[in-house]
Amino acid sequence: MAAQAENSGEISLLSEDLLALILKKVTDQDDRKSCSEVPNLLQFKASQLTTDSDLEFIAQQCPKIEDVKITDFSSHERGFLGRKGLSALANGCPKLSKVSLVGDKIGNAAVVELVNSAHSLTSLELGHSLIGDTSLRAIASSSSIKILKLKSCCNITDRGLGCLATGSTSKTLIKLVLKRCAKITDDGVKLLSKMRRLEQLSLCCCRGEVTDIGGLAISAIRNLKELKLHDLVGVSDLAIAALAFCRNLELLDIKGCVGVTGAGIRAFSSHQGLKRLVLLGLRNFDLSDVESLALGCPSLESESVVVDQSWRLDPTWSDELMHDNTRRVLKFL
Repeated sequence: MAAQAENSGEISLLSEDLLALILKKVTDQDDRKSCSEVPNLLQFKASQLTTDSDLEFIAQQCPKIEDVKITDFSSHERGFLGRKGLSALANGCPKLSKVSLVGDKIGNAAVVELVNSAHSLTSLELGHSLIGDTSLRAIASSSSIKILKLKSCCNITDRGLGCLATGSTSKTLIKLVLKRCAKITDDGVKLLSKMRRLEQLSLCCCRGEVTDIGGLAISAIRNLKELKLHDLVGVSDLAIAALAFCRNLELLDIKGCVGVTGAGIRAFSSHQGLKRLVLLGLRNFDLSDVESLALGCPSLESESVVVDQSWRLDPTWSDELMHDNTRRVLKFL
């Protein structure tokens, strides 16, 4: 297990008794001063063998911690993160604002305790199949969380999204990431349209029944600035054309949305705010579609329209046939 202080490299956190024995043997005054900086840690990162006892010790020794990241896929037999550890961390570190818990050792009970106890929490990342709607119900009651990332949480359903969309988070969430959450469908995505403050939304690899119906609902989120829809094969030109009416949209990533064609790309030709468009994995469009976009959308940044490297092999995509502005915005990857 390792903790990392801001701008001070990595140190090892040993058991409390062992650490005390070591510190007793430190006689040099400069070394003692260095050791005294441990309670001033602002960031803590750990991997493997993390238990409730570890978190209790951290909370006791490092009360100023603001940012915690735990990634632990070790065996359950070596410990599990529950209410006791997360409660100690939240109560012992009153400025705790950013937490990332990813791995096989975190469940709903611990998340509920964390959210209820960490009153300064603004950013939360969770990643494991044990996380479900129970966690989302607790998160939905938070009036401080602005960023929520849920990755590989395959037990989260539309009901959980409904809690987020109708709870206190509907007024606070600015960024929501849903990645590889397989049980999410159009019914849940439609509810997200109630989250009027939402600026960044990611629905990557959510291979449930997310189609144009969900895409049309997303287009009603007028504050939306960034949208990622990786590998949503049920999304087509119909949803993309609706998203073109989101005038605040600056980034659209539709990598792997194979149902999108040139018609959907052209829908953004008159958009005045789009800065970046990712078209990786799409095949049903041509250079003329990109040309229309490049000439009609003045806000596009340099190398901002990202396409597959394989298009360079197509003779119709030669530099000689491209408008100067098209060459400026295109990026082959």
